[in-house]
Amino acid sequence: MMCSHYNVFARSVSLSICSLFLSAQAFAMGSKLPANPPDSSSNDPVADITAIAQASSCAAYSWKDRGRAPAAYIAGMSVTFAKALCRLKSGESPAALTAHKNTQNTSTDAIAWYEDRMDSLGLSIDSSGPDTLRSLYTLGVGLGMRESSGKYCEGYDVGAGPETATEAEVGTFQTSYNAISASPELKKLYNSYLANPGKCYLNVFSKNVSCTARGIVGSGVGADFQRFVKSCPAFGAEFAMLTLRVIRKHYGPINRREAEVNSSCNKMLDQVQEYVDSRASSVCSKL
Repeated sequence: MMCSHYNVFARSVSLSICSLFLSAQAFAMGSKLPANPPDSSSNDPVADITAIAQASSCAAYSWKDRGRAPAAYIAGMSVTFAKALCRLKSGESPAALTAHKNTQNTSTDAIAWYEDRMDSLGLSIDSSGPDTLRSLYTLGVGLGMRESSGKYCEGYDVGAGPETATEAEVGTFQTSYNAISASPELKKLYNSYLANPGKCYLNVFSKNVSCTARGIVGSGVGADFQRFVKSCPAFGAEFAMLTLRVIRKHYGPINRREAEVNSSCNKMLDQVQEYVDSRASSVCSKL
């Protein structure tokens, strides 16, 4: 459709119509239109955050020995980070511990263990708050890729040998129930999700992702935990990030320093942080 095809009689009306059409056509071809003023609220923060994740360099990065991450994983981690930011803003104690500044305790704290890599990339870990939380989630994105290639539905580690229900590692981060004793904040976080399972974001983490079917190991509280982690990936992510601060030896790729810290993922999460900060009241009420 070309503007010159309109007749003379309609020319005065067609000018505005053509302008709208050409703008739409340019957008469809990938050209950027002038940005609109930022909204004071968002009708769908999950969709907005997913768009930030999908457009990021982090989404296109090829992880060592793992390749490109599932788009659902990058989106899910971005949404979970936003949710953790909202928890921090509301003063929830599990989030406060997750976002605590570097403890300098390399035996228990993953960001202390990774301090040299964090510093080399200019990632903030020396002040408690959202920036340290973002640095931790940057490390967490790399850990999830190392543990499961970013797949929320991975079952127990068949190479680990015989395991009890409390030892069986499942989910994106291959976490087991026996980690929960490391801090009362882990139990508090678990209970908060059990009381509100509608915020698990399974639909985000699971899009176009499949895993080898594996059963649940054992019975009781450990088996219940395994089922919940696999059905509630946002919980699995938040639980793992908190575990990284209190019992980093739970994760082999952390102990061996195999989890990558990628600056493009930190940049992506920084954009998510800016998005949440600019619309905190409306976004946080919906996450």
